[in-house]
Amino acid sequence: MRLARDTIITLGTKLPPALGIFGRLQARLRDPNAGMDDIVELIRVDPALTFQIIRLSNSVLYGLKSQCQSLEEAVARVGFAEIQQIVGLIVAKKSFQGELSLYQISAGRLWENAVACGSVMSALATRAGGDGGAAYATGLLRNIGLVVLNNYAGAVKYPGETEQPDLHAWEREVYGMTSADATALLLEHWRFSPDTVAAMRGHLAPEFAGAQAPAAARLHLAGAVAAEWGCSLPGETQIWRNDPPMHSTGGVSDEDWPVALEEARRQFARFSVIEWAA
Repeated sequence: MRLARDTIITLGTKLPPALGIFGRLQARLRDPNAGMDDIVELIRVDPALTFQIIRLSNSVLYGLKSQCQSLEEAVARVGFAEIQQIVGLIVAKKSFQGELSLYQISAGRLWENAVACGSVMSALATRAGGDGGAAYATGLLRNIGLVVLNNYAGAVKYPGETEQPDLHAWEREVYGMTSADATALLLEHWRFSPDTVAAMRGHLAPEFAGAQAPAAARLHLAGAVAAEWGCSLPGETQIWRNDPPMHSTGGVSDEDWPVALEEARRQFARFSVIEWAA
């Protein structure tokens, strides 16, 4: 049952349209000539996204003394980096609302894993001198491929860890690709950066990721730490390595590792308990 790229792209069109907006937002934020008007114009295409951004910018997360009344005000006061985080959180929440029956993963566990991976990925990238905002998006969206395969009409149910302890090996055997491959295809289609796409594609085996090995290793470590925090997903526990060689590949020193983890824990605690409006 080999899935082709066109099939994955078609399945991706059934996901929340804010995912595509998030990809274009990432591209605009990489453009040094992009201004606030460009960001606002893009986000305003999705009224639901606009509503949630204004609401979250007014929440205790950002501690503003007075309420934002418009999208322009929210973007101006919160800043581009934080807007990137807010949009990523909203997009992930929209995407991970339903249980994945194919994988026997609850919506709550999928959301926790996404926020944990995003928080760790961001902290590690920042410590390694990378773009923490883009890294956060990479971690948040790591599991989009699981949603796509779950929604495929011809999907075969994952038999569980007892029978198939390596989820991604099972996916490759059944579909000819892993859910990580599917995620990478969609991120590429949605115009996320080539670095993000390559890190997603290579994070299951960073040693084969070539020039993108550092970012791939950081995403691999994010998956490992999420599992250690009790946010593991079925069939992934045995694939993760959290050891000094992987830290070194990810560009994170022994001194920076505990500091990054503490930063990630604080961010995870901050974002995982958001109260969402309907």
